[in-house]
Amino acid sequence: MKRLFRIELIKIKSNASFWVLTSLHVGIVLLVILSGKMFLKSISLNGESFSKLVDPSNIPIYQFPDIWHNITYVAGYLKFILAIYVIISITSEISYSTLRQNIMNGLSRADFIKSKLFLVVLLSLASTLFIFIAGLVIGMLSTPDIQLHYLIKYSGFVPAYFLLLTAYLIFALLIGLLIKRTGLAMGLMFLYTIIIEPIVVLRIDVAWVKGLFPIKAINNLIHMPFGKYALREVQDYVSLKETAIVLLYMVLFIYLINLLLRKRDL
Repeated sequence: MKRLFRIELIKIKSNASFWVLTSLHVGIVLLVILSGKMFLKSISLNGESFSKLVDPSNIPIYQFPDIWHNITYVAGYLKFILAIYVIISITSEISYSTLRQNIMNGLSRADFIKSKLFLVVLLSLASTLFIFIAGLVIGMLSTPDIQLHYLIKYSGFVPAYFLLLTAYLIFALLIGLLIKRTGLAMGLMFLYTIIIEPIVVLRIDVAWVKGLFPIKAINNLIHMPFGKYALREVQDYVSLKETAIVLLYMVLFIYLINLLLRKRDL
């Protein structure tokens, strides 16, 4: 296990795409998160409000406990940046025949899968740690009266974000292995994520059926939190049922990855 982990770390250290995309991920996540306050202030200055009693600039989007739900929801929609690197990683291994060379040098196909899953888990852990630290710092700076139960409340969205990101990156790994060409794999990934599945889901009237589609299921781990500021009911917890669906999809994705590697001529 340690050997596989070291192999993947060596690849990361010398990979410019990794450093560019991870830096881009961190920068964009911070920019989007921090721009929320400026957006609310802009609305307030323009004289708009959700009601005569609510000043948009005073909405506690950065305060405990709301920060955990809000920051993980926003970060969840930027997961595609890390998915790009996962696709580049697997398609480059195939294009430059390093996958074949590794297998010829004694690395089994199962070991190769494990090494790529290590990469996925490493990216997800690093991103989750970043989100946790960012949420903790922003929350402490924004919350006037910090109490332990407020700090802990909704913190379950942090591990939910880890699961969401891990599932999506494994899906990206499957797409990259299936298509083998970087540009085509990225195109299919975004086409399915942004256009194909959302259109199909939109045409379905049964709510529980919508939740069975992979991207919808993954996104359902963290529901949109901002409706509560307009006095709408929101799901402010992580559903065990939706978690189970995502875990089943992760098992399915890994099975399909293993099947592709065993059946395909590399």
